[in-house]
Amino acid sequence: MEKLLKNEALAAGLADYLDEQIRLGFSWVVYNSDRPIAGSWDVVCYKDQATAGRDAAENQQIFDWHISRPIGDLRADLKKIEYELKKKNMNRNSLENFLAEAKRLKVPQEMIAKAESMMEQGVEKFELDGQIPGDAGKLDLTIHMKKSGQSDYYYFNRFDVAQSKAKPLEKDHQYLVISPDATGKHDHVTRKFDSAVQAMDYFREQKGDSELAAGKFDGKNLQFKDTLATMKEGKIDYVKKEFSQAFYSPVIRNSHYVDRGKGFSVEQAANMLQGRAVFRDDMVSRAGEQYKAWSVYQFDQPKDRYGNYTMKQFGEGYGFDLKKELAAYEIKELAKPEQFAALVEKLENGNKPVVTVVLPDGSDKALRIEAVPRYNNLNFFEINGKPVKREELKKDQGLEQAEGKDKSRSKEKNKQQENSLS
Repeated sequence: MEKLLKNEALAAGLADYLDEQIRLGFSWVVYNSDRPIAGSWDVVCYKDQATAGRDAAENQQIFDWHISRPIGDLRADLKKIEYELKKKNMNRNSLENFLAEAKRLKVPQEMIAKAESMMEQGVEKFELDGQIPGDAGKLDLTIHMKKSGQSDYYYFNRFDVAQSKAKPLEKDHQYLVISPDATGKHDHVTRKFDSAVQAMDYFREQKGDSELAAGKFDGKNLQFKDTLATMKEGKIDYVKKEFSQAFYSPVIRNSHYVDRGKGFSVEQAANMLQGRAVFRDDMVSRAGEQYKAWSVYQFDQPKDRYGNYTMKQFGEGYGFDLKKELAAYEIKELAKPEQFAALVEKLENGNKPVVTVVLPDGSDKALRIEAVPRYNNLNFFEINGKPVKREELKKDQGLEQAEGKDKSRSKEKNKQQENSLS
């Protein structure tokens, strides 16, 4: 069927042409089967089988093999090509839309590539796991993809972010869940994980004997193993002391729903999960009205019916002005428009970027900065995470100190004068 048409896009038009011929009373068609049909001029229609057969025989040549067929059969082939072409175009449009949405939502490129491969294979529904950088180690990311029930169009409408208290693994190390082989072919089966959350979830699902460990493979051979927890007959009987906090502490996780690429980005969701606020100017109220607001998770409040954290928002009326707050400090990045815009974008996405602050004594200091709309201010931190008093960094701090010294000198002078008069 690949050679039936010179161009697959001709299928719809040729099918319509044959429909018209059928309405005119034609029921058979003759065409050269060795040359792809390039248009309606390459097919000749007849009202009866005998006439069509004679025409095909008279034009028959070794390399130009003419055949006669019922018009309905050729039309069915054309409709099939038309359907496959629509399916291919739909898949291409679906893929293009997904790529644009995933890029807008800042999904890691390696996860986008995996999703693209699954879509090309036509997998009905799938989840992909990956990891993204966090303040301490990595956070887990899961994206959910589903094909429409009426077409081959894929929808990306949800992603999950999760974080445990497990410390980052050493380079080239992985989490391992080691369990007996139920098939009896091997002594045990080892499943590898990059994610502590997934490894612990899988370990807890085991029903018999199992071991949770961290290890390193040299090719196929296990080079190093550190046992973190063990299970006997489905019950946990050991957890390493250094791992107990990570193992028993609840995993912080949240789902985000997106609509055609609109919603909180992966970056924003990860930063909110780590306790920071993010800004969006495309929020939509239940009444359908668009508005701007800073959003932050309420970890101290009950979760909603879907198991997600509720959010507290600070709209334009709340009074937090990020650019005005930044202007209260001597930050070198504010001097250049491009760097200023980049800094604002990072802060609005919930990041803690490094800035160069000019201290009251004139020296420079590299500090991390964070937007805190709830309290209408900014937080500053040493590179190692230690908080820095913002009051000591403000532009007018030097002037306030000078004024304080002048007032002190004036008081001392007045006191001396009073003593001399007494």
